[in-house]
Amino acid sequence: MDETSIEPRPRAALDFDALVEREQAVLLRLARRLIWDAEEARDLVQAALADAYEKRRSLRDIQAGPAWLRRILVSRAMGLLRRRRVWSVLREVLDLNPAPQRSPEEAFEGAERWQAFGRALRSLPTQQATAFTLRYLEGLDLDSIAQAMGIERGTVRIHLYRALQKLKAADALMMKGDTP
Repeated sequence: MDETSIEPRPRAALDFDALVEREQAVLLRLARRLIWDAEEARDLVQAALADAYEKRRSLRDIQAGPAWLRRILVSRAMGLLRRRRVWSVLREVLDLNPAPQRSPEEAFEGAERWQAFGRALRSLPTQQATAFTLRYLEGLDLDSIAQAMGIERGTVRIHLYRALQKLKAADALMMKGDTP
């Protein structure tokens, strides 16, 4: 057998549908925790999956698929949060319609504390809120967060430290009876 007759092994083809099926629930949970709105979270996941489908040929390592999808979702979520903050400021300044009604989930016992936490988390800068959500609500390690956010590990640590400081301060105010 000569060397010219040896064909290279084809690399395992990415089964995009299987990847999406495995990761969709995780992505939806992450989206809900990042933007705190179930309906918008579903829309966000669909948009992120559409982006991923368009870019599927750029994914070379099948094992990196879940992290790659998270990064696309986090990127989209950060853009949405930035736009939402801008609109919220404009709504306040222009005294337009009040914020939307609370969801039914927020009516459960302990909703006041959960709402206060949600308000405090949403008041954080986008990078800090995203890092906090990925670490403490999703349980990702620092390297995975850095990869998902497209930043260095040390920068993740800084965002987490600052987020925790601000959330602790907001919690202290809430315990005194004030709301953040």
